[in-house]
Parts: sequence; structure tokens; C-alpha cells
Amino acid sequence: MRATPQPSTQRRINGFSAVSGAPGLEYCISGGTPYTFEVADAPDMICLLLGTIVSETRYDDGPALPFTFQAETAAFHARGGSMRIEAQQVRNGFIAFRYLDAFQRHASATRRMDSRSNLGADAIRHLVRYARLKVPADSALRVDPWEMQCLATLAWIETTRHLETTADKRTRGISDAEFSRLEQYVTANIEERLSCAEIAATLDLPVRVVFEGVKARTGYSLYRFVLEKRIDAATQLLRATDTPLCDVAAACGFSSQQHMTALFSARIGTTPLRLRKNAQ
Repeated sequence: MRATPQPSTQRRINGFSAVSGAPGLEYCISGGTPYTFEVADAPDMICLLLGTIVSETRYDDGPALPFTFQAETAAFHARGGSMRIEAQQVRNGFIAFRYLDAFQRHASATRRMDSRSNLGADAIRHLVRYARLKVPADSALRVDPWEMQCLATLAWIETTRHLETTADKRTRGISDAEFSRLEQYVTANIEERLSCAEIAATLDLPVRVVFEGVKARTGYSLYRFVLEKRIDAATQLLRATDTPLCDVAAACGFSSQQHMTALFSARIGTTPLRLRKNAQ
């Protein structure tokens, strides 16, 4: 991968490197800083999300919309499409693989034609955690070709397997546009006591469809998904402002400052106060 410095702190990711000794496999590694990523008419691609990425994302000729790629999930981008991702907040980045025809001639998994993001499953989460240990934070460092080949192949197998399994279980999925609307609604109303019924009504979908759709995309229950959004919103306020902790908790929908502190300790291993001091 080659990255060209852009104005402010943004980088433009504009290339993939071939995996030595593995015909038809290419990879790209993102670091932990904001970037622009643009591809058009590309082969099938799978991204393993090493951390959460908050972005403005445009698929094909559609509008650019706010979209959050969740940590420890996979994104499948089907061949022939185009996309542009303006990553604004990046935690750990991603590793992406492109699968050319030379690879797919030997792949046993069945390829699905629709693109999907935030694919969560136990196998995918374990694979991302392994990748986080093996892939260097500095993409200029040499990556072992054999490990990269194994990682790319396992990402293909587990992601396509998950797509096929969820397709069999669900009669109605949540589209990328519907999921984006869900994220926007939760973000805009983060201080409220959100309910499953309210969120489903906003999307004009049954509660069961929304619940199962969020679970399939993120691996989280709808409750846990909203909770992670509250933690993300509180983290931004803590880093960017000196708002009192009790007001941060109220603004992000926590029942109390103590509730927020307990969740921060359990989910990210630190307290809100300590996170603010480290940011300063």
C-alpha cells in the first residue's frame, strides 16, 4: 500500500500490493489516521475492520452518507461496483483483500453478488483479533507472505460462509440505506431513552426484522448497538470538550454518571475521567 499525504491529516489510499506466491490475491493496510479510500470497477473485496471507522461513504452513484464500520466485523464489496470512503475517525484501521479471478477459480466458497458491511460472527471476530496481532501498525514494515495468504483465504471462507448462513435464516434483511438511517436516528437522538419499537417505526420495519438485521450486520443486539453508540458519543465529548462528566452522561443517554463510568470500565478498560486526562 502506498499513501500520499493530503491536506490536514488525511491520507489517500490508492493502491494494493500483491501477495507473494498467491496468484489473484492483493492486500492493503490502513493505519489509524483519517484517510480517503476510493475504488471503481474492482474485483470482490473483503475488509477486516481492526477498529471502528466513522466515515462519509458513497456507493456507486448514490449520495455520500454517514456510515460507521464497526470494529471486529467484515465488509464484503462485490465486484464491479464503486465506492468512496472519507474516513474521519479511525481506530486501528483495516486490512483489505482483493480477490481476482485467479484466486476465485480455486475458491470453494460461493460468491454472493450483494455488498454488505458490518458482518459480525464469532469466526470473523476471532480472525480480526488474530489479524490485529499479526499485521504491523506501520504498513511500511514487511508482512509475511504466507501469513497474508492464510489470512486472506480465511477471510474469504468465513465472510462468504456468514453471508450464506444469514441469507438462509432471514427472509428480509436491512439494506445499507436502512442501516444508515438507523445509525443517523440513533446518533441524532442519543440523549433519549431509545426503544426498539421507536427505532423500528422510524425505519417502517417490524421490530424483529430490525433486531435480526442489526445482529447479522454487527454481531450485537439492538440494545448493545445503541450502547456502543452512546459510548462513542461520550468519548468524543470527553476528548473535545471540558463538559462536566454528569452532563456528558446525560447528553449521551446514560442513566447517570456512575452508569457511564461502569460501562466505560467494562467496555474499554478505562474511566471517563482517565480517558479525558489522557486526551489532554
